[in-house]
Amino acid sequence: MKKDKKNKVMIIGIIIITIIVIAIIIFFIANRKDNKEDNLEENWENPYTEIDKNEIEYQENTTIDELKEETGLTADSNLYEVNTEYDGRKVLNIKTDIQYKVAFAGIIKGQAPTIEEVDTIIEENHPTENGVWIDKNSRTKFLQLLKGNTNSEYDINEKGYLNIKEKREQNDIDKSLEKLINTNKQIVVTISNIYYEVDSVTGEIVEYPFEQLDNYQAYDQITSGDNTIIVITSNANQTLTNQDILRQWMQ
Repeated sequence: MKKDKKNKVMIIGIIIITIIVIAIIIFFIANRKDNKEDNLEENWENPYTEIDKNEIEYQENTTIDELKEETGLTADSNLYEVNTEYDGRKVLNIKTDIQYKVAFAGIIKGQAPTIEEVDTIIEENHPTENGVWIDKNSRTKFLQLLKGNTNSEYDINEKGYLNIKEKREQNDIDKSLEKLINTNKQIVVTISNIYYEVDSVTGEIVEYPFEQLDNYQAYDQITSGDNTIIVITSNANQTLTNQDILRQWMQ
């Protein structure tokens, strides 16, 4: 009887010791996890908590020249505009109307224009009516792009504007084209693998090879106010069908 009692005490003792050991192990694991999470949280927060709101980029009345000096940009100050990021930081970007003018001048000239000739090219060549205006070097290609993918029949008038020549039961592309044709905005369309833009660092007019950067990008666009240039891929590598191109643009 005494032996059974002794064995029972030993078993209870072993159980208590086991519970204590398990509790200690759980405590150390939980503590280690909390320390790891604290370190991760500290590392994550550091880049944001260390922002110095007294830096030039965060000053309310900072000037373009001050931002240029701070960031190392070297273009003519007249090319820049100040934009504000989500955290209040001021950044310099080339004015949207300048980027638009340069892109359009490059379409007309067929090569990089100089900044001095851009305004003259715009005055002499930019369409003045609303609707879809097709670059003269792209008109045949554009109509071929539509062929087989629209139900209505289209043509381009002597001024370069896209028209519905014969309206038939419309598919989705037809409906989108009709909206663009009747828009109160000016849309310039060209087919090319590049366009020209102003480099934000140097102010030089450079070639932007958007098609080479992404063969599956059907188009790129440059917008300024109510004016938009649509640069449709030349699709030189035939990575897209004509329908793919139109549907990406019309989305």
